[in-house]
Order: sequence, then structure tokens, then C-alpha cells
Amino acid sequence: MEASGGKKKDIQSFKGKVWRDGRIIESEFHIHEGKIANDLKSRPYKAAYIIPPFTEPHIHGGWGKDFEKSDFGPLEKKLKRLGIFCAVPTISCSSVDKLKKLSASFKKYKAEKPQSIFPFLRVEGPFISPAKKGAQDERYILPATIQNIEELLNIDSYKIHTFAPEMTHSDIFVTKALNAGKIPSAGHSQAAYRDFLRLYDLGLRHMTHYPNAMSPLHHREIGLTGAGLLLDGLQLEFIADGIHNSMDFFSLLLKVKGPSFCLASDMVPPAFSGSQIFPHIKTDSTGRRITIENDVLAGGATSVPEQAAALFKFHIKPEEIIPLACTNALKFLSLPIPEIKQGQDADFILLNKSFDVEAVYEKGKRL
Repeated sequence: MEASGGKKKDIQSFKGKVWRDGRIIESEFHIHEGKIANDLKSRPYKAAYIIPPFTEPHIHGGWGKDFEKSDFGPLEKKLKRLGIFCAVPTISCSSVDKLKKLSASFKKYKAEKPQSIFPFLRVEGPFISPAKKGAQDERYILPATIQNIEELLNIDSYKIHTFAPEMTHSDIFVTKALNAGKIPSAGHSQAAYRDFLRLYDLGLRHMTHYPNAMSPLHHREIGLTGAGLLLDGLQLEFIADGIHNSMDFFSLLLKVKGPSFCLASDMVPPAFSGSQIFPHIKTDSTGRRITIENDVLAGGATSVPEQAAALFKFHIKPEEIIPLACTNALKFLSLPIPEIKQGQDADFILLNKSFDVEAVYEKGKRL
């Protein structure tokens, strides 16, 4: 892909349907010294779609690697090669001591690699509902006492905290979290709509892997599922793997909310591992459905790039998929949004006609 007869041999040019300024346009751009440039040119490489890198707002691990074992380096390499340039390592319900140790480990990793794709950590629990714990370890579920709330929020590195809105002192938790610059996230909960609404009025705007492990929609009590559909300004994470949720529910969510939510994988260490070394974990023949006892889903095994391709095959428009898979989570988290524009770092993904990843570029270099 080097220039042919150009002034600079390291110029590369690309042509295709490019995501730019919130829409897809037929365009051509060039890269030189790791930056997007428009005033240079070489023979263009043609791709079906050229989009910003993917974002993964909720992931526990994969390929046999586990964030709870501080496998930050190996997982970052794996994720970047998928085209994921921002991911939030997620810790399951754990003891406070373990959360502190992981925080220290993460801070050390970030000090050694300040340009990491991991901006901060998040944790599910410990203030969640035992009735909606899913695969979370019930031993570590704690009551939301004032002391427990303060101890949890004082741990560095964690920014998103999943909690059950129906718990005692949930209003105090939300207020303290928001005042500390953290994000309270409703999830693993059997809350009634009124439980959520009073916290929504305090500023609660995030829901964890909506609508999984949440009170369902009913015509006499709409629960958290109904709250997500009804209320404005919420950031909903959705696992579009066809296992955690049906594609019919995805269609309903998109019709009601528009492309305002974000995709998440909830990927767990057994995903892509091809290994049977995980006790009490069962994986079906597709490798996509991972469960514990009683057929309870243990997490996901379908990455955000794979979900994006699946949605394309489901006839969802690229203009709707790209915000869901690439930019919405970044906007909500106030993180930088990569753009394929003059002077920006040449970070982008080439997709084929089926919306599958063809190539990943970081600062102009193909990974």
C-alpha cells in the first residue's frame, strides 16, 4: 500500500465508505507519519467500510485470561487486534480486599503503560440483589451500610459501580458516587420502577448489561426493563449476541430509543479459550453460550466487532451500528472519540462487505 511515484514513500491512501462527522460518505483519505492527511496522495487501497475503532465498555476477560488475575497486558494485545481501542475491565462481585489489590495492580500497569486502552476499572457489586445475582458470587454481596459505601467508593481505579436500586441507602450511594465523579449503574436488581425513578431524579443515568439480570417489563409494573425504555438520557449497555437477548428485543430497543445505547460483550475468561480448565463452567457446541449450574449465563463470548457484523447481517444500517459499537460509550464516559479527519491519529478499522474486520490500523500501522 505504499505510494507509487509519490514524493513520500510512506504515504498510504484509503478509499471507501468512511464514517465522518456522524455519517457515512464515499471518501478518500491518506496517512503520513501516523496522521490523517488530505493533501497527500498515493494509489488508494479500497475497502467496503472504514470506521473508527470499536469500544468495549464491559468485559471480564477472554482467551483464558482474566482481569481478576491482572492479565491486563495479554488482554490488551488481544483486544487491539480485534480493533477495540477502548475497553473497561470489569470485576465481578468480590471482597473489598481483593478490589483494593486489583486497584493497586491496575495502577501499576497504567503507570508502565499510560497509553493503555483501559481508562479505568468497573465492578459489579457488592450492593446487588441475591435474587438477581446471575453468575455473581453471593458470598461477596454486602449490605449498603454507610461504612461499606464509603469504603467501596474510596478505592482508586474503579469508576463504574453496578448496584441494585431497591437496596437500603441507595440514594446515599448514588449521591456519594456522583459527587466523587463515579458512575452508579443499575443492575443485578429486582427494583420496581419507582425505586429507579427516585434515583433517576438524583442523576442516575447508567444501566449494566440491560435488560439482563433486571426486573422485567410487566403491564402493571414496568420494572427496570420498562424504565430503560421509558426514560430519556440513559446509557444502556446491550449484549447483541442473540443469546443474552433476542434480536426482536434489539429491534424494539432500537425503535424506541434509536441508536443511543451501546454494545457490550460481557466476555468472560472461557470465551475463545478452547479450554475445559474452568470448573463449573459449561460451553455449548458453538462456543458462544457459557453457563454455570441451572443453565445460568456466566457471561458473554461474542465480541463487540462480531456483534456489529451480526447486526449488519440482520439488516441494521451501518449508520446505526457504528454509534452503538464505536462512539456512544465514549461519549457517555467523556473519553476522546477517534475521528478519521485531517490531523487526527490514523486509528481506524477496515471492514469488508459483510461488515467483518478486514484490517486494524493504529497510528497508520497495520496490526
